[in-house]
Amino acid sequence: MCIIVINDNEEAIVERFGKFHRKLSKGVHFLIPFVEKIKGLQDPANHKKYLNHGKIITSADIFHFPEDNRIFFAKDKSQLQMKADLYYKIEDSFKAVYEVDYLFDAINQLCAGIVQSRLIDAPEDADQIEYLHQLTQNVTETANEYSQKWGVKILKFELKQITDTNGVRQNF
Repeated sequence: MCIIVINDNEEAIVERFGKFHRKLSKGVHFLIPFVEKIKGLQDPANHKKYLNHGKIITSADIFHFPEDNRIFFAKDKSQLQMKADLYYKIEDSFKAVYEVDYLFDAINQLCAGIVQSRLIDAPEDADQIEYLHQLTQNVTETANEYSQKWGVKILKFELKQITDTNGVRQNF
């Protein structure tokens, strides 16, 4: 027998012979070796490993966006790089594990697509600072609509820094 301890704000998914068997919540649980195993969220840096040893954190957490050095294009064809923090909460661990293969890659791609779309659709006469505040609210709302099917609630998208092609930085 294997013993697994699940703390507050954690859950774990147990597979038996490679198929979903049960969801574990707070407490001490026993697993049958070689028959049952924990399946968790894959580490964005190494898809062969699980985050937190397969346990899924269900309290609010932070994701640094974007994961890569992505360049965004504004309506005037200028290139921008940005740094932002995305606050999220996993509400359904089953969906987070089974509805999408790489959850954090999917969140990264979703938010990047929304940001790029909103930058291209920006009105030309808009105040840049005001528009960026609207952008953060819009990213939060739109990403939350799509991420619900993955069992994730997007709590907040917080813009930290934008750098343009001339190297000019604007911190928020």
